[in-house]
Amino acid sequence: MPPRSRKNAVTHFNIMVVGFSGVGKTCFVRTLLETLAVEEETPLKKRRDSFMSENSNVIMHEEQLQGPIEKTLTPYTISREIEVDKERLVLTVIDTPGFHQEYLVDKQLHDITKYIEHQFDLTLAEESKVKRNPKAIDTQVHCCLYFIDPIKSSLDEFDIRILKKLSNRVNVIPIIGKADHLTLAQRNRLKPSIIHDIYTKYKIPVYGMPDEEEEEEEEEEEEEEEEEEENKKEKIKEPQSLDDFLSQFDYEKEDVDTQSVIDYLRIIPFTFIAYEDDPETGKPIALDNNIKLGRDFGWGSIDCLGEKYSDFIKLKHTLLSAHRRYLQLDTVERYYEQYRTERLMYKRATKIGLPIPS
Repeated sequence: MPPRSRKNAVTHFNIMVVGFSGVGKTCFVRTLLETLAVEEETPLKKRRDSFMSENSNVIMHEEQLQGPIEKTLTPYTISREIEVDKERLVLTVIDTPGFHQEYLVDKQLHDITKYIEHQFDLTLAEESKVKRNPKAIDTQVHCCLYFIDPIKSSLDEFDIRILKKLSNRVNVIPIIGKADHLTLAQRNRLKPSIIHDIYTKYKIPVYGMPDEEEEEEEEEEEEEEEEEEENKKEKIKEPQSLDDFLSQFDYEKEDVDTQSVIDYLRIIPFTFIAYEDDPETGKPIALDNNIKLGRDFGWGSIDCLGEKYSDFIKLKHTLLSAHRRYLQLDTVERYYEQYRTERLMYKRATKIGLPIPS
């Protein structure tokens, strides 16, 4: 049998949305799907059982996109086959119930983490087979969007705990939900405050953040260079802020990949504004001025896709085009390999009777 043509190859990209209740996660899912250029309307194909595992309790619900937007009570997935950069892509979005009641946060975070780990377990099981399934689907979570409440002036203890836990298992990108609640001045204060907490104060390794250990290794290899250059490196070894780190680069002289990372780091956290939906149908309301997805405030309307108000278009480009392959590669080479090593060491320790670290 001749090999299957690459023209028919399909790439899978899986995004999870996480955050406290009422910060716009489900609205984001609807907005993303509204803007996707779907070539043809076809019923969703049932995915591999991995998304409906006993560990996840995640179900596929196309009806979640029907009717008025409501609070998400159970996890669900929605898939769309689209074309990005002349490549066929199956995009799956996993929506999760919002965190609530302080005493339940750890339980909910545990469930989300176990779901992510279960996808790694499926990959590990497939790799262990003598004869692997050539049609196996990649269900690993490549990116987790963490939505932050815009009424906060900085990250609180729960945000920090959640971000640290998730960043150990998945690429996390911070999003400020419902950014229409913020004035321009408030937005300009909140973004740097969040980045200060993530990068400088708590050193949370969300996606794209510089890895201090790698920087130190590179510097150690160049210790034999002139003393003048070593002094310069000392100054940039532990930047006080992300802006200090980025100031090291001459953007115009960097390669395309580096420029892409710099662009991303200069934007995060992304801001998002949900479109206003019809209370009966859930569809976007009709607005003048050729606004497809917007909000009507009486005194005027805003375009939720306009870069003046929201980073949605930049976020969509980051996820589906500019950084998609980085996110997929990072998932395999960093998070899956880390989890795989942990599992194999655990099995080995159990087998020879060594104490298992808690």
